[in-house]
Amino acid sequence: MGKSTEPVKIKIKIDEEPEALASTLEMSEAIRTAPKNTNTYMPLSAGIESTAALIYAVKDPLMQPFCVHWYEPRYGLFADAMAFYTRKQAEYFGLPYGNDKSMLTMLPEMKDVPIIVSGLSAFMSVVIGQPGGFKLRYFMMGANAEDDMRMKLQFREYRKICATYLSDSLDGSGVKLENIREVPQIMNPLDFLTKAEMYALIIRECPDMLDLVWTCFNPQGTLKDNGKITGYIPCGVCYKCQELKQAKKTAADAVYRLQEGEKYFSRILQDMD
Repeated sequence: MGKSTEPVKIKIKIDEEPEALASTLEMSEAIRTAPKNTNTYMPLSAGIESTAALIYAVKDPLMQPFCVHWYEPRYGLFADAMAFYTRKQAEYFGLPYGNDKSMLTMLPEMKDVPIIVSGLSAFMSVVIGQPGGFKLRYFMMGANAEDDMRMKLQFREYRKICATYLSDSLDGSGVKLENIREVPQIMNPLDFLTKAEMYALIIRECPDMLDLVWTCFNPQGTLKDNGKITGYIPCGVCYKCQELKQAKKTAADAVYRLQEGEKYFSRILQDMD
């Protein structure tokens, strides 16, 4: 994904896990009760890109998603907020949900480990282990036209590792076709859209999901009802909050608004308040 020159300030926490995280028992039940034709590994972060990708997968008749979230405890409330909203998104569509987490990044003097490493190692384990006996065909990737291309290129190597292992081959020259078919294809059907255009897509296709989008790096606290968390409070000033604000403004200025009338534009104005 695109990088900012602004340093990211994240509050580290080492305490109890958030209630939004699925337990091993809950994930086992989700796998047991998931549709037998489950074929799509659907990583969620609750950001604009993964939300748009989720809507696409839900509406694609060839895809049956299993939603997953890569939880990073070192991100503190930011991690908790993503876990909360990704689970809410899965529940909205009635989809099975699970999460993977690693505590290694919490160790003293541990260097930064990008999520693509910890997350995709979990993905490879799912490909090799095939929980529930699912035959995964697709890996849905959420990335926009302005994102860093390195992530898309790096996916090739992860698929190759899985294919060579399944083929019991030391390199690609011995990979078997039947084993290649066991490794999900990387799907990025919305990669030609900008973040603002994806935001507009969400408004038109599933506006309810706007209430379940989360991007803020530095949550200022939680919203509660009778002691139960019902949401998180964005800071409004970090670069991700500013990025989202700019995406909303760009969407508000779009040609589509002029073509289709007031309702589209009024929803963006309401959401910008």
